[in-house]
Amino acid sequence: MNKRVSTLLSALLVTTALGWQQPLMNVEAATHHTTTTKTTKAKTGKHAKAKAKKTSSTSKHIKLQGASNARDLGGYVNQKGQKIKAHRLIRSNSLSKLTKSDQQKLTKTYHVATDVDLRTLTEQKNSPDVAMKGVKLVKANVFKNFAAFPDFSKKNAGVKMMEKSYHDAITTAQGRKAYKSLFHQLLTNPKNKAVLWHCSAGKDRAGMGTVFILSALNFDKKAIAKDYLKSNTYLAKDNQASLAKQLAGWKASGKPVTATVKGNFKAMNGVQMAYLNTMYKAIDAKYGNMQNFLHKGLGLSNAQLKQLQANYLTAAKK
Repeated sequence: MNKRVSTLLSALLVTTALGWQQPLMNVEAATHHTTTTKTTKAKTGKHAKAKAKKTSSTSKHIKLQGASNARDLGGYVNQKGQKIKAHRLIRSNSLSKLTKSDQQKLTKTYHVATDVDLRTLTEQKNSPDVAMKGVKLVKANVFKNFAAFPDFSKKNAGVKMMEKSYHDAITTAQGRKAYKSLFHQLLTNPKNKAVLWHCSAGKDRAGMGTVFILSALNFDKKAIAKDYLKSNTYLAKDNQASLAKQLAGWKASGKPVTATVKGNFKAMNGVQMAYLNTMYKAIDAKYGNMQNFLHKGLGLSNAQLKQLQANYLTAAKK
């Protein structure tokens, strides 16, 4: 393969790994919503009143020109009925293309005071975050570098690659060090200010960080999965362009574009429950459960967990 074409292909694989949609998930959700609406209208009496009083649990998609996967977790309600405070916990994809308007929104509307960059040092160097006035930048790379890409002409190569990255984020000292740094910022961030954490696409490294944070705030796996899978929706437009570039790069290298190749690129670009379950299995195998991982893997004490909950959650309604 021509060296220049090979280098170009590698660059495309790294920079365009953004995400993909899962239509079946979206159709199922829409069907469920329709069924729920009809059922609610049919109900009367105590059951209808009880349903009406149920507190909604939702996050807010932050619409930015330079970052498509930014979200405020404020509004999510945990198992104890406690709600995450608005404008305090922000997850995102790369901040290297933020406009002045984006910066203004993040700092003035969402009160971001700390930016935790989970990308590799190479990514940080090649596409540095836009420096926002009054915002502290913390470099906390989950991986020292990326492993070589597998042969994408082989079946399930993309899924296996992603599962390994989720496994390694838990089992390596580098991964745990990065997430320890994220929690340190959460514990020391100025009062009533927001912490923003991100990676390149905002779906994997930032996604796992979000899993740990929501777990520390007493959210169950079902609620966590719902937030995790939203990346497929918010990155859908980017992913269409990314896939086209990836396939063009593959074709330019002289290799045939097959259904397997296309499927592997989609697997790399998106999020799937298989990836999250790989992470959970790695945690269970080494630590027994998520709580033990928070304590032993990330070094959080009971007092620190209570502090996090007091800082970022509202009091439960009685």
